[in-house]
Amino acid sequence: MKHFFKKSLIIMSAMSILFSFFGCSGKVKSPSRPNEQLSSVSISQSHMDRTYCYSFWAREQNGSYLLDAECLIVDYDNNDCKEINLTDTAITEEEFQQFAELDSKYDFSGHIKAGRKKNIFFACDETITNFFVKYGEEGLNVETNGECFKAVNELFFQLAEKYADNND
Repeated sequence: MKHFFKKSLIIMSAMSILFSFFGCSGKVKSPSRPNEQLSSVSISQSHMDRTYCYSFWAREQNGSYLLDAECLIVDYDNNDCKEINLTDTAITEEEFQQFAELDSKYDFSGHIKAGRKKNIFFACDETITNFFVKYGEEGLNVETNGECFKAVNELFFQLAEKYADNND
């Protein structure tokens, strides 16, 4: 009986080592590009310093194009800042189509964000950036680094500043 348990333990150990090398980690199939048109784009960033925090959302809703924006635009040269808070602000179809053009150029669906691993350490001042797009009703989390995100970020800040100036 002792011999049986010893042999079983050796076989189980060998199997666990073998499976740890090959495991069940098959390649995750990347989703195909949705068939619907771009209907919503949003980005946000939280940070310990409020000057780096922002939240933007552009969307098509019932034939209208709307923008929500919350950010600070800092003018370091003049030691000044402008707080922008826009909700359901109408933008033109052409302005919304600029996001679709960026989608055509960068292919948002080709930059799907991989599943985030849980951190065992918590940093309360960690900067968290999000980029989310919708095609019809299908939503995708997109990577927040590189040219693609930078172009969307710049467009949102331009629109926010333009419409904040129009509301003054």
